[in-house]
Amino acid sequence: MLRRTGVSGEQLLYLDGAWVPGDGVQEIRDRWTGDVLGTVAIGGAVHARLAVDAAAGALERPFEVPERSRVLAAVAAAVSARADEFAAAIVAETGKPVTAARGEVGRAVDTLTWAAEETKRITGEVVALDAVEAGAGTVAFTVAQPRGVVAAITPFNFPLNLVLHKVAPALAAGNAVVLKPSDKAVLVAGLLVAAFERAGLPPGRLNLVTGPPAEIVDAWIDDPRVAVLTFTGSSKVGWELKARSPRKQHVLELGSNTAMVVRADADLPRAAADAVTAALSNSGQACVSLQRVYVERAVAPAFVEELAQRLGSVSYGDPRSPETMVGPLITPEATSRLAGVIEAAVDDGARVVVGGTVSDDGVLAPTLLVDVDDKSRVVCEEAFGPVVSVIEVDSLEDALARVNASDYGLNTSVYTSDLASALTYARSAEAGSVLVNMPPSFRADHMPYGGVKDSGQGTEGVRYAIEELLHHKLVVLKP
Repeated sequence: MLRRTGVSGEQLLYLDGAWVPGDGVQEIRDRWTGDVLGTVAIGGAVHARLAVDAAAGALERPFEVPERSRVLAAVAAAVSARADEFAAAIVAETGKPVTAARGEVGRAVDTLTWAAEETKRITGEVVALDAVEAGAGTVAFTVAQPRGVVAAITPFNFPLNLVLHKVAPALAAGNAVVLKPSDKAVLVAGLLVAAFERAGLPPGRLNLVTGPPAEIVDAWIDDPRVAVLTFTGSSKVGWELKARSPRKQHVLELGSNTAMVVRADADLPRAAADAVTAALSNSGQACVSLQRVYVERAVAPAFVEELAQRLGSVSYGDPRSPETMVGPLITPEATSRLAGVIEAAVDDGARVVVGGTVSDDGVLAPTLLVDVDDKSRVVCEEAFGPVVSVIEVDSLEDALARVNASDYGLNTSVYTSDLASALTYARSAEAGSVLVNMPPSFRADHMPYGGVKDSGQGTEGVRYAIEELLHHKLVVLKP
């Protein structure tokens, strides 16, 4: 499937502009069919340190703005031209439904294009030191400079675009990157790195290491040359990384149990349609996948009926079918775990309205729960699958209290026709983003994106991520 050294199907490590072997290889299988897709090299701590060597060496050589922009634009064009190949790789390796995979590729092109443009707009600013007596006669300004070596650790659920949300801004800012993709999405990352190689990215600016996560990431945590850790994944792992490397810069995009509020004056069909999109896109495997819907009691029965009809008509199963909205979760273990969480919720008094079963081919049906206990794992923890719970509330204030009781705070939304209610919710909801009459799963790749509380630290979105990966040096002149 892939060719990295002239051997079909063998993907190697990428260090200092060359594809090199690791300490062994591991088979990669198609998530749906089980067919062998190829092998990937197994690297370790030695290779992780070699990647940092290469990145640190690259920082000693010029990589000016026009070249950065040219490379990023060239990769955008290459990904667009080979969109079908990238989408097929995403489907094969992760089981993502093909329609969602094609959407991810399109977003990846946007991310690269934005980065190519934003690199031209990196500037410092004039500082009016002469506004105080001590600064009289001075001229001061800041110079934006790259932070250095950026370690990017990425998840499986958006194996192309979430890699680019780390790699593209880092390169645009003039940094060098060492990349550890999820071991469940290594081939997609390899295709992307190969596209950067063909685009003429200077050696050492992007290095790919695959293998045991703990061994590789430990080496980067311990290496003082690594200036930034940018990580998307679980809250537990993210905060552990930060605790173990307090002197590094961190950009952490972590978990959530996303909530939506539906007021009695809302457009119920619109809210229900958006709830389906928010809960089931990418088979529910996204940080902003909808888990909790708080509906005012007066309209709750009508909303549940509307949502149940829509969820019940969703196609699930073979990820290569264009009609499929929900495919297999990333592993059979992930399916078993979530099925157990649903079962536990039922044991605690919840009622299954739609779904709740696992098909013969191992796909969890889109699931709607009602009468869910607020302390149930299915609403308190990140589900990461196609399940949504509807909970009745008495008022907007009641809904806000329940939304804010969560340890998480990434995206949230409210559906209402009342502007005052929308503004109250926007001011009071503890979240990184509040959307009004829009699904809480919405993300445009150039918007600021990040959470509060256990949902993370720092901001992604191309321009905002670039700022996280720069430091601004002050220069003061006095003739």
